[in-house]
Amino acid sequence: MLLGVFTTIYIITLALQVFVPFIVRETIIFGVTVPEQNVKHPILRNMKKHYAQIVGISGVMFLIIMIVSYYVFAQSGFMQGNLLLGCLFAMLAVSMTLYWVNHQKVLKLKKQEQWGLNIKQVRAIDLTARSRDEMLPWPFYVVPFGVTAFLIIFTFLHYDQIPNNIAVHWGPSGEADSWRRKTYFTVISLPLIMLMFQCMMWGIVDSIKRSAIKLAVNRKEESLEDQLKSRKYMSWNIMLLSYAFTILFTVLQLSNIYPSMTAGNKLLPIFILFLLLVLGSVLVYAWKKRKLRVKYGDHVASEVMDVDEDRYWKGGLIYMNRQDPSVFVEKRFGVGWTMNFANPRGYIVIGLPLLILLLISFFSL
Repeated sequence: MLLGVFTTIYIITLALQVFVPFIVRETIIFGVTVPEQNVKHPILRNMKKHYAQIVGISGVMFLIIMIVSYYVFAQSGFMQGNLLLGCLFAMLAVSMTLYWVNHQKVLKLKKQEQWGLNIKQVRAIDLTARSRDEMLPWPFYVVPFGVTAFLIIFTFLHYDQIPNNIAVHWGPSGEADSWRRKTYFTVISLPLIMLMFQCMMWGIVDSIKRSAIKLAVNRKEESLEDQLKSRKYMSWNIMLLSYAFTILFTVLQLSNIYPSMTAGNKLLPIFILFLLLVLGSVLVYAWKKRKLRVKYGDHVASEVMDVDEDRYWKGGLIYMNRQDPSVFVEKRFGVGWTMNFANPRGYIVIGLPLLILLLISFFSL
């Protein structure tokens, strides 16, 4: 069962890594801004093709090694878990190494051929875009908070029937493998962790809603459609993630109140469903992004281009722009959004809940 679950996670992750160059905006290649008249450059095409081939082939090889080693060498659950994680991280390491190599190559090629040097840079704006935003409204994200509040009250009302030792960690098989002595604080540690996740999810979606809608200057309508739909789908993804966490942690908390729920690996299907739901939603989002991606022809000539923001992207992965009020922006390589590390509000949205999570873990878990 563990191998099957992990193999599914591995394959989905590998698929995302292979197709990333073909999902992100076409004028952003390996984290570098490229004028639209150069996006079809044969060298760039070969880079993306070779990246996909190498990551795909190496990923399949690691998968075979993982499966064979699981049955031949890994005798204990601890060794099996480390082996599976090791192969996953090895595949990701190959992917990120290739990304970094190609990132440097694109930067060098852009400088050598002086792409965009004599083209006017323009930032496109649509003042009506906000009125067309389809992101989910805030009430959708309030429901999980109500569940958490009810769960905390319910836990205190049933405090006496909770065992003296409560589970605070569960292994890959769905069985508890770590316990702590019951106190009024430890019995609500899981709902508190759940609350912090919910706050983080709400903060992220609210920040994305406030973020700038960045349009392609020569493809305003297509890029506006891409931006509006992407924000909409991301809000659905975050809501789904918030609800999935709420359901998972609610079940785990109830299993401490009613220990019979954990008999016979009853929690394992919940863990599997949670993982499939989260990874499946990411795949659907990536597929939608691919369909919305703005297309450019082979022979494009333009007197203007989008503003080159390469200087704000460290390695094409870390975004730092003090002039940009956006807390979150779309990734240049990968699926989803990343934080503007030069905006202090991001540290409140992400850093504060994480700090509280660490404190809860330190004092109770």
